[in-house]
Amino acid sequence: MSSPFSRKLQSNYLIGFLLLSIGGYLPSAYNYVLFRGYGIDHSTIEHFFIYCFVGSLFGGTFVASLADHCGRRNACLLCSVIYGLYHASCNSSNEWILIIGHIFRGIGDALYSTAFEAWLMQEHEQSDLDICVLERILYNSNVYLNIVTIGTGFLAQLLSESYGYIAPFNVGIGFFAISFVFILIKWSENYGRKKVFVHTTHVPAMRILRTNPRIVLCGLANALFRASFYIWLIEWTPALHAATEKIFAEPLPLGFMYSCYLLSRLLGSFAFGSLIKRFRTQTFMIVIFLLAAIGLSVPVITPNDQLMILLGFLLLQICEGIFVPSIALLRSEYIPNELRTTLMNYLRVPQLILMLVVLLGHFPLTTVFTSCVYMLLLAMLIMMILRKL
Repeated sequence: MSSPFSRKLQSNYLIGFLLLSIGGYLPSAYNYVLFRGYGIDHSTIEHFFIYCFVGSLFGGTFVASLADHCGRRNACLLCSVIYGLYHASCNSSNEWILIIGHIFRGIGDALYSTAFEAWLMQEHEQSDLDICVLERILYNSNVYLNIVTIGTGFLAQLLSESYGYIAPFNVGIGFFAISFVFILIKWSENYGRKKVFVHTTHVPAMRILRTNPRIVLCGLANALFRASFYIWLIEWTPALHAATEKIFAEPLPLGFMYSCYLLSRLLGSFAFGSLIKRFRTQTFMIVIFLLAAIGLSVPVITPNDQLMILLGFLLLQICEGIFVPSIALLRSEYIPNELRTTLMNYLRVPQLILMLVVLLGHFPLTTVFTSCVYMLLLAMLIMMILRKL
C-alpha cells in the first residue's frame, strides 16, 4: 500500500462505502420493533422481508446487472438513492407504503452486495496493482466497517431513546446523501462490457456458469451462508424475546446488543488477517462454516436460555467477520471482472430462494434456526469440494 495511487484508491473506496454503510446499519436493530410499534404483527413483518427478497431477486438482479453496462459508480449512486427511499418509507405505518419501501430496499441490497465490490475490483485490475493491495483494501474495509458500525449501534441506541425508533432511519438518510455526493465527486466510472447491449451480457455469463464449476460452488457456499445469516437478522430479536430465562429486562437494549455483535464481527476481521497469512482461504472457511452452524444451533438446543442464545449469536458474528473478506477474495480469484456484477447477481438467486422458502413457511423459531444449521453444514461440504478443485 505504498504507492500514491493505491492509497488514493483505498481512501476513496473506504470513505464512500463506509458512509453508505453507516446509514444502512444505523436502524438495523430497530426494523422489527419499529413495525411492531406500528401495531403490525410478526407474520406481516416477515412478509415485508419477503417483499424485500422478491424485489432483490427480480428487480435487484436486473438493475444490478446493468452496472456492467451502465457503470459501477452509477450503480453505487443509485444504491444511495434507493436506500434513502426505503428509510423515508419507514416513517409511514401504512402497510402498502412499507411494502413498496421494502421492494426498494431489496433492489438496494442487490446493488450494495455487488456494485461496490465490482467497482473496486475493476479499479484494481485497471491499475495493474499487486494482489496484496487488494487483500489489504478488503481487510481494511472489513475492519473499518465493523469499527464504525459498532459506533452506529451506540448512536442508534441514543437516538431511539431520545427521539423514538424512527430516528435512526431518518439520520441514515443524511449519511446516504453525503455518500452520494462523495462518490459522485471522487469516484471515477468503470464498466464491465460497456460496448454491448445489456441483454448480451447474460449469454456469456450463463455460459461461464455452465463451464466453470468453481464459480458455481463458490456462489452456492456464499448463498447458503448469506441465506442463514439474513434469516438470523430477521429472527434474532424474536428469539431473544421468546427466551424465558432472561438476563436483560424489557425493553431489550437492542442498540447496545447490536454493537456487541459488531464488536464480535470486528474480532473476526482481525482473525482473518492472521488466517490468510497461514492457510488457504478454502481451508479455514470449512471451519468457519462449522462454527457458524454451532452458533445457530444454540437457539435450537436451548431456546429458553437468553444468555446462551446471545453467546451463540456472538459466535456467528465472529464467523461473519472472517467470512466477508474471505468470500470476496475467492470471488476475485474465480469471477472475471468484465461480467462480475452480472455473475454475482445470478449467484444471489439461490440465496434469495432459500430465504423465501424458510420465511414463507412461517415455521417455529426452532425449525427456522435448524434449517439455517443445515444450510451452513451444506456450505461446509461444498467448500471441502471446492478446496480439491
